[in-house]
Amino acid sequence: MKLKGKIAIVTGAGKGIGRDTSLAIAAEGATIVAVARTQSDLDETVAMIEAKGQKAISLSLDLTDSKQVQSMVDTVVERFGRIDILVNNAGGYPSEIYDSVGQQAIKIWEWTETQWDQILKTNLKIPFLCINKVVPVMIKQRSGDIVSVSSRMGRIASQMGGYSVAKAGIVTLTKTTAIQTKEYGIRANAVAPGIVDTPGQRVYNHNVGQDDAVMGSSTAVAKGIVYLLADSPAEMTGQVIDMYTTV
Repeated sequence: MKLKGKIAIVTGAGKGIGRDTSLAIAAEGATIVAVARTQSDLDETVAMIEAKGQKAISLSLDLTDSKQVQSMVDTVVERFGRIDILVNNAGGYPSEIYDSVGQQAIKIWEWTETQWDQILKTNLKIPFLCINKVVPVMIKQRSGDIVSVSSRMGRIASQMGGYSVAKAGIVTLTKTTAIQTKEYGIRANAVAPGIVDTPGQRVYNHNVGQDDAVMGSSTAVAKGIVYLLADSPAEMTGQVIDMYTTV
């Protein structure tokens, strides 16, 4: 077990990539702190981990609220004394970023300020707040690993408006964090998957008339995250693994 004894926070852990990542990290011996909004989803994730004889707890929180993020950190430190791993996975995009027919992404000049603020809040503010509150704990330890989930849409020019901007922001946030925390023994990396087969993605695909979209596996993304945490060289920081076909 390559992560035995580690304490790992995984956000968006109720389903999809977050759930599969929680299971994969737990399988390597880490104790999982599964965080999301919906308690029933978290209960299922924790039950799946515990059924395999591994350890997990859940915290139902709104991670767009800095006070709740600080509460998460305080709870984990009080209970376990440390935070070794942070996986920034929470995020998503609404079907409203497509037009009423569900065929074309709305143009940058068509976004409302409310839509723009919300998608940045969901996809970029959450990882910022988690890094902002977790890193001081890792600095005291002089160790820690952060892996954030970006997207193919944050790595290439695309039609996805604010979602692409937010996911591209995660890339820069990762690299900046890596530069600023390296001296404390902390690593920050990211994965950038393409379209991934998750419950939320299937609902989205249906809403925009793309039920036949080709999707990747959330378990494959989880393997990429485990690689960064357990198998990558100690010097590897500030890197983004692209997990999609480029040809």
